[in-house]
Amino acid sequence: MTIAADWIAVDWGTSTLRAWAMSHDGQDLATASSAEGMGQLTSEEFEPALLRLIETWLAEDKPTAVIACGMVGAKQGWIEAPYAATPCQPQSRFTAAPTRDPRLDVQIIAGVSQSEPADVMRGEETQIAGFQRLNPKWDGVICLPGTHTKWVQMSAGEIVSFQTFMTG
Repeated sequence: MTIAADWIAVDWGTSTLRAWAMSHDGQDLATASSAEGMGQLTSEEFEPALLRLIETWLAEDKPTAVIACGMVGAKQGWIEAPYAATPCQPQSRFTAAPTRDPRLDVQIIAGVSQSEPADVMRGEETQIAGFQRLNPKWDGVICLPGTHTKWVQMSAGEIVSFQTFMTG
């Protein structure tokens, strides 16, 4: 089925690739996923893996913006998206991924790092940005549960500090 996506959201983890065709007003038009996670791809295989998943959503006459988060921006990913250091806004830096297909304009969101205590996140910063969009004046602690649960201190729209706990 062909979908006319205004832009595409991508969460590309170590084991899974997930994508959403989006409209300008934020409506989810379609979703797709595959087991082609970052952990099994070489740098040359990222663009073909993405195209297999989203090609029917792309405009033929202009590039479609693809905003990606997660491990796709790690050193082993498509292209390294250097971490933004705390304190920082959740989505403060983007790195363009090299593409051959003129229908793609891929931007990778930087993860977040902190030096004390040393910790990093990739992908969770996007969940935090979504929470902020719904709660623009909120300050406090956000819990992001999962196998690597993150507890994130937010203040004045910035990630101030965070800590990861392995939960299995």
